[in-house]
Amino acid sequence: MTPQERNRLALVLFGELVDLPPEDRAARLDAQCAGDAPLRALLDSMLAADSETAEPLLHLVAQAGESMRSDGAQGEEKDILGRQIGAWRITAVLGYGGMGAVYEVQRADAAYSQRAALKLIRAAADSPLGRERFLRERQTLARLQHPNIATLLDGGFASEGDPYFVMEYIDGLPLIRWCDEHGLGLRPRVELFAQVLDAVGYAHRNLVVHRDLKPSNLLVDGTGRVKLLDFGIAKQLEGSDVTRTGDHALTFEYASPEQLQQAPITTATDIWQLGIVLHRLLSGSHPFGITQETPLPKQLQQLESAPEPLTRAAAHANAGQAASRGASSPQALAASMRGGIAAIVATCLHREPGARYASVDALAADLKRWLDGRPVAAAPMGRGERAGLWLRRNRLLAASITAVAAALIAGTAVSLWQAREARLQARVAELQSANARAAMQFLTATLAAAAPEQSLSTDVKVRTLLDKARAQLKANSSMEPAVRQSVQRLLGRLYQSLGESRVASELLTAGLSGVDPQQREEALSLAEDLSTQVNALLDMEERAQALAVAQRAAALRARFAPGDVVQQLRACRDLGNGYYGNHEAAKASQQWEQAIALSKTISSPPVDDVISLYELLGSLQSELSQRAKALETFEEGLAFADKQGVPEASPLRISLLRRRGEALIASGQAAAAEQGIRAAIELQSKTVGERGVEAGALYNALGLAQFEQGHFGAAAATFARASALMSSAADAPSQQVAVLANEAAVNESAGDYARARLLYDRAIAQVDAAHLGADDTVRRAVLRNYSRVLTMTGDYGAARDLLLRLQEQARQTDGADSQEYAWVLWQRVVLARRMRDADGGMRLLQESRARWAKLVPEGHPIFAHALLNEGVFAEVRGDLVTAERDLREAATRLEATHKPVDVAATRATLARICFQRGHRAEARQLLAQALPVLRESVLPTHVGRAEAERLARELK
Repeated sequence: MTPQERNRLALVLFGELVDLPPEDRAARLDAQCAGDAPLRALLDSMLAADSETAEPLLHLVAQAGESMRSDGAQGEEKDILGRQIGAWRITAVLGYGGMGAVYEVQRADAAYSQRAALKLIRAAADSPLGRERFLRERQTLARLQHPNIATLLDGGFASEGDPYFVMEYIDGLPLIRWCDEHGLGLRPRVELFAQVLDAVGYAHRNLVVHRDLKPSNLLVDGTGRVKLLDFGIAKQLEGSDVTRTGDHALTFEYASPEQLQQAPITTATDIWQLGIVLHRLLSGSHPFGITQETPLPKQLQQLESAPEPLTRAAAHANAGQAASRGASSPQALAASMRGGIAAIVATCLHREPGARYASVDALAADLKRWLDGRPVAAAPMGRGERAGLWLRRNRLLAASITAVAAALIAGTAVSLWQAREARLQARVAELQSANARAAMQFLTATLAAAAPEQSLSTDVKVRTLLDKARAQLKANSSMEPAVRQSVQRLLGRLYQSLGESRVASELLTAGLSGVDPQQREEALSLAEDLSTQVNALLDMEERAQALAVAQRAAALRARFAPGDVVQQLRACRDLGNGYYGNHEAAKASQQWEQAIALSKTISSPPVDDVISLYELLGSLQSELSQRAKALETFEEGLAFADKQGVPEASPLRISLLRRRGEALIASGQAAAAEQGIRAAIELQSKTVGERGVEAGALYNALGLAQFEQGHFGAAAATFARASALMSSAADAPSQQVAVLANEAAVNESAGDYARARLLYDRAIAQVDAAHLGADDTVRRAVLRNYSRVLTMTGDYGAARDLLLRLQEQARQTDGADSQEYAWVLWQRVVLARRMRDADGGMRLLQESRARWAKLVPEGHPIFAHALLNEGVFAEVRGDLVTAERDLREAATRLEATHKPVDVAATRATLARICFQRGHRAEARQLLAQALPVLRESVLPTHVGRAEAERLARELK
């Protein structure tokens, strides 16, 4: 009989013997173990352990891997406080593990202050070979650098020869307890569990197996990040053969069959343990019915049985466990686990390692499919089941038909990332009518007929379904008008969520025409449809109509919900949007500020609406050159999101991060802006996808940050990508023009003046095609920047005439203290410099300095460039001493802005001054610093580089 067979038989016999009276037990033992002394010894030890209150189970522990410390050994640990091990001093006992004790420690060598956790491994390096293996494997663990793995900080041998590991100290709670205390539902629990899989998969790819995964080794810190403890230590201390048995870090509750049977250990062991953790995380109970009170022998016996299915375990949960998982009852909890998630857990818990998931990555992929509402690999489905699952995943009318809208919207738009309970309640009330039910039937039938057999997930296919529904609606002439309008409104909101503003507006206009609500719920639902139409009209720049629709929505809210603060907030939001679209900035700001003030009086404010308000108000403040105030508004908005528990991965944060980045760029903090904008792009890619206007706006902001730092090549590529994304959104002409103009500007800065002029011509043509008025800010910005290309190409007369016209327009429209006026004035300074007009240029420069001092902080790069221009004007007047002084100061200030191209161009100009003063050696030195940067960053046609190259030839 093999050891594995003997262990299995012992477990079976133990179940038969444990409840027998002592007098009957001996005879039965003799009969069952005749001729098998090892079996008898094993059973004797198990039965003896069962009778012990302390349940040491010492002999079995030695065989199966549970090294338990005796009371005397634990008593000795009381004297260890204050002891120094390596560079660490023990300050507290954190606990006892299967292989030793864990202590809280502090650095004791005064190198720096650090709190950590030290695990002292008992009797693990009794030979030179063992010590060598420990050192080698310590280095392996040190390479496990992952955000969800507790970092190995140190390791070595104590004075007694016992090895120790020092890990980062994690101040957190075990995974399951953390989820229970925070009342997480199934979906957020699985999303949190995905962090565990990411870490375990990373370790497996680095040839490290944990073998002791359990909730106490999975802590969640204060930021909501999972950290794995003791990762790989048990395996690393084992022999070089990764499949060896004799695991002395075993925890029976989570032990895999191969661990109990001393069979080869592979990554499948971790998958088994992950399955148990996931089962407990979701159902609240152990799949084998084991609790902390279960005696160890009975644990072994129960681990040999079949695991309880996830749904059955959930049905047996108590009311508290169900409530902590977001379910109204155990039955509701069980119902939510039917299907894919139950199959996933069951696959993890196959007794045969080969029948489990082939890898942690495969398990993670299946959980992602379940989160996305797609069929899982663990549970193959027939065609009917797959179609049904697709309809559940892409349900269009969230409250009533269980088949179509919330997932579509949530997968394609930030605005419906979170369930909007109040709005859904209003929608439920409306859909209870007979007309609404008819609308539901129409949409359900239409989308079900269009759904293919396989799961659909891409936006193109979603759009196909919406187009199918719209075509069917148009073809159905017998539909009741009220039913038709209900469908039109709902489709309109969906099209708007896809960024199809023109189609959305057409549907919403038809769906809202002549509708006169009589009940509160119907009126508020219509007000939300009107809000959607406001946004669609503003996207198309139908400003006057957008304001009228916003006023209609506000009137409905005031009439049917006069005392509802949330409805007042939304009315202010819509009116602010309307006023802003009509260039009434003061009225818009007043409405948005009032809405934010109202939000602070509500115990549970509508999170998505309030975040949007912070974004809108901050953006307006930035446009009005109130940059410090804008940054404060954006920070307050992010703090509000944090306070309301909005996840870091929520797309609700995307626009807020982008707008803050744009404000930072305007404040001369481009490097800081780039970091935040990249985070927003990553979030957009993960949650919504890179498409449409919002993605284009993000890449445009990134391009601006790169542009401001002098990374012209990278910026040009980024703007081109933004332009491509924008081109798919036919209803955003201003934004398309702005991106095209930015692409032109970066080409001009790189010295490709021909391409820049071509792009500006294209942008101006788009401005004309969109019928943007003469006062439109985008039109004026394009023309202002176009004047710079005219300047650089020597068309001074055309540039001067254009700038004079734009300056007067800015004075009348925005005022002489506006940013637009300051920019036009600055372009006139640049023109004067290129024309070598020192007198006129200095007068313009003095006024420009005064204007910019009111708009930006003292350290803004504009003032360094002012010094550069002043130096050139001094050069023109023949005052080379002043010119050299100003240019040196300009170069020093620009160095602090981290703009290498600007610094190089300034040094090249300074080299010219030094050359004129006869300081040829210094001129050469300055050019040696400047030319490599210019040659790498800009084209030979760039005016600054061309002048520097000419000077270099003269100095030869």
